[in-house]
Amino acid sequence: MVPPAAIVACNIYITAAASHSSTLLSLLRRAQDQCRQLRSQDEDGRRNEFSGNKFIAPISIIHAYADIPYDRSSFHLAGTPDCVSDVASRLICNALNEIDLDCTNNNKSGEGNESRHPFVGLCDHVSVMPLALPINSNDSPHGNSRCEAAAKVAREIGKQISRTNLVNVHYYGKACPNNTPLATVRREMTSFFKSGGAVDKDLPSTEATTVLPDKKLKGDTTIGTPDNFVENFNIRLTSNVSLDQAKTLTQFLRGRNISTKGYGVAGVEALTLPYVRDPCEGGKVYEVACNLTNPKEGSADDIMSQLQKWIEKQKEHLSTEKDSENGTKEFCFGYFVEDAYPVGTTEEQCIEVLLGKKCNDEHDTGALNKAFWEEHDKEIFHKFQELLQ
Repeated sequence: MVPPAAIVACNIYITAAASHSSTLLSLLRRAQDQCRQLRSQDEDGRRNEFSGNKFIAPISIIHAYADIPYDRSSFHLAGTPDCVSDVASRLICNALNEIDLDCTNNNKSGEGNESRHPFVGLCDHVSVMPLALPINSNDSPHGNSRCEAAAKVAREIGKQISRTNLVNVHYYGKACPNNTPLATVRREMTSFFKSGGAVDKDLPSTEATTVLPDKKLKGDTTIGTPDNFVENFNIRLTSNVSLDQAKTLTQFLRGRNISTKGYGVAGVEALTLPYVRDPCEGGKVYEVACNLTNPKEGSADDIMSQLQKWIEKQKEHLSTEKDSENGTKEFCFGYFVEDAYPVGTTEEQCIEVLLGKKCNDEHDTGALNKAFWEEHDKEIFHKFQELLQ
């Protein structure tokens, strides 16, 4: 039984961006309208002891993001399990019915599919994650109950989108009977690591004996529930960094290397990807995409600290080369890194939005303030619109 105080987050990743901007904006607008209707049906709010006797909204679109070079967009929701299941299912089904799965990237870089983010289908990935409620809640469910609430939502979304008969659904994590990790499902059941810009040969590839399911019109969708809220963090390198160098950073960040190689960040999964833009916008560089599977043990700050250590090693190597050529040069952070930035949302961000940014006015609680939600939705929509241009 799902605890009444359980809330979950849901990230939806769509393999489409600029070439489908009008449809993506329409998807966001309709999802926001549905959230608004669900909130209006719950005007009395959900008064929870965990929120200091404040109201928590039953559902919201927390964030929307588009990355043109990767030809990839994402929608980030949070709320009660039933509301998240309803909004996410409708958004995904609308996307499957209204967007074609293009065979090549449409980011105008001229690199075609090789510049695209790895993918398995139009609705590439759906992650439903438990949200930890503030510690002063008497009703706050324990970790296992929170995960089960999220897993139930993941399975319900999978059930709904399977009815379209447009995708093969593969479950992972707590939504899968065997608790199979996402990376294993992608490797054994899909072509993820052989798609788009997946250039990391250190990762195991699909075995030749693996029997992949029959292809559906809109490809595959991986849906599941990890043990914790997963954060994403990307490091975009400059044109001074080669592919081989970029791969050494990927290795330097991977958590699985801590026990065998003595370096890495706990819980971090990392992948090397080409990031291709028009020459006037920076051209082709490489990016290290990171999943923080346990941000409390391996945070974005930990990644930045490890990145700095990697830079020091690169500086030592390059300084030796320059000295041998009777030349000197200052190698600063910006020589190696163009940008290092979080992608998507954090657990704290989701909870703060549902609480109306922790409004302190007991008589004008943010979660019930229509002006707050109008401004929030407008801001999300306009930022998404700008990213898609």
